[in-house]
Amino acid sequence: AALKDLKPGMTLRLRTTDCAIDEMVLELDQLNSLVVTKSSSEFAARVDSIEPDIKVRAATTTITQSLFVDGQKVGLSDAVIMKLIDIFGWDIDFALDLQPNDHFSIIYEEVYKGDQLVKQDRILAAEFVNQGKRMRAVLYNDAAGRSAYYSQDGEAMHKAFLRTPVKFTRISSGFNLARRHPILNTIRAHRGVDYAAPIGTPVRATADGKVLTVGGGAGYGNLVEIRHGDAYSTLYGHLSRFARGIKRGGFVKQGQIIGYVGQTGLATGPHLHYEFRIN
Repeated sequence: AALKDLKPGMTLRLRTTDCAIDEMVLELDQLNSLVVTKSSSEFAARVDSIEPDIKVRAATTTITQSLFVDGQKVGLSDAVIMKLIDIFGWDIDFALDLQPNDHFSIIYEEVYKGDQLVKQDRILAAEFVNQGKRMRAVLYNDAAGRSAYYSQDGEAMHKAFLRTPVKFTRISSGFNLARRHPILNTIRAHRGVDYAAPIGTPVRATADGKVLTVGGGAGYGNLVEIRHGDAYSTLYGHLSRFARGIKRGGFVKQGQIIGYVGQTGLATGPHLHYEFRIN
């Protein structure tokens, strides 16, 4: 299957004798290679893997510009910073809650192939101080091999609701009951938060729930509304399209993609309009 999905930049090595292929090696990634060898008139395939070296590292920084900029200054990759966001994403809104002089420390793994750094991998433990509130998380593996992060009090970091439903570039409009509508030019309550993001950015459900509405909603454009128990519901508006399988009456899991950012309805630019509703 890997040979049917070759991509630019992949390395393919051939060993030949008198123009006949004796062996072919396709580097699947930095640690794994597909090896195809010829014996008599048949070819046999196997995957050769290199056992990596795992080194534990630590980093700490204070936020003066942004989470990504300051994280990169202490050598963290974007992937590790995104993992940090995923760990604390139930407790911190990384668009609205971060303040200058917030700081974090992490202990994480680096994967090496000999002396070559392959990637920064799992976060083993992390501490984030946000507006003076100290939060800690530790990775724990249970007897069944499942991994999850827990606070120092033993509570799961995974909460009922995610703080943000989309990876965004900025908050373009907040909750404001007296906002002047940018298109209608009238005072019209804005009962949610607008997350500016490129068209097509995946939008995910912030909690498990049952889909109440999938379709057009006047000023909301294409929208999805999800009920979470008796008291709570969430709404996602201005979508360009819906994810496959999202339908009224269906159930979704937290983090499941339900649609994609768009500019449908009364929207001046591509963004997600998100509402968290109580009763």
